[in-house]
Amino acid sequence: KQFPDATGWRHKLRQLLPAASSRDVSIELLERQKSLLGGAPSVLVVGCGVTGREYRGMFSNGCIVLTDISLKGDAELACDGESLPFRDESFDCIVVDQVLEHAINPLSIVEEIYRCLKPHGIVYSGVPFHAPVHAYPFDFQRYTPLGHRLLFRHFKELDFRITQGPVSAFSLTLIGFLTSFSRNVWWRRLSSAGVRVLMSSVRWLDHRFARPRELTVPAASAFVGQKQIEPESVRSIIASWASHERSLRAAEPKSGRRPTVLGDALPELTSGPEASPHALSP
Repeated sequence: KQFPDATGWRHKLRQLLPAASSRDVSIELLERQKSLLGGAPSVLVVGCGVTGREYRGMFSNGCIVLTDISLKGDAELACDGESLPFRDESFDCIVVDQVLEHAINPLSIVEEIYRCLKPHGIVYSGVPFHAPVHAYPFDFQRYTPLGHRLLFRHFKELDFRITQGPVSAFSLTLIGFLTSFSRNVWWRRLSSAGVRVLMSSVRWLDHRFARPRELTVPAASAFVGQKQIEPESVRSIIASWASHERSLRAAEPKSGRRPTVLGDALPELTSGPEASPHALSP
């Protein structure tokens, strides 16, 4: 099935004992940018799944267009994200949440989002990094937090969040590890339930990693950006992230040497010519 059943005892168990911290922060992060969208924004959701009610509730006075690759779930229009059937500069906000990992050419989707957004429009993107294969066989990509940011170089960064930290990554990996031993449905259900119970008491620790960009094992991240005319160079984005980490380190107590991070290697990395605007193109 394209979308799991949202009823029954298995669904209730997943809600009661989630395998990982929730990645569903789009409403929370977009709420902070509502002043930039006006009173009745036009909003496009690419790959909406079953989230239509949430966005309609948030943008009750706006025009919401729900799309997906098929008309299952809440989609009102079936279309490919790499070729959106809308005119240039049609929307104030575009949401693409947990979609890009399922695209063969995610950069084309980002380019379409840029085309369809009005000047200074807002984009929300959520992607996994350390997560098991899902929706098999249509699972093709993973993005580190910085790789996620670099995908949206035509957008000014308004917010960036680690939505799932190392606790979620460990929980998901452990479930994947145990369920790999057998295809027996009851083994898979019981091992998954056991991990969920085991990790339920420490899942809250993920919240302390919402801001750090230097995580070795982030499970997922979210980006909120505003459309701008000129793309930011790879060099400037990396420099910005590295300086952010250096400022965090400077504020920490001097309790010992930390591992080398990206900022320590930045001068050597950026000593050459300015990065090409097309450096990330396939």
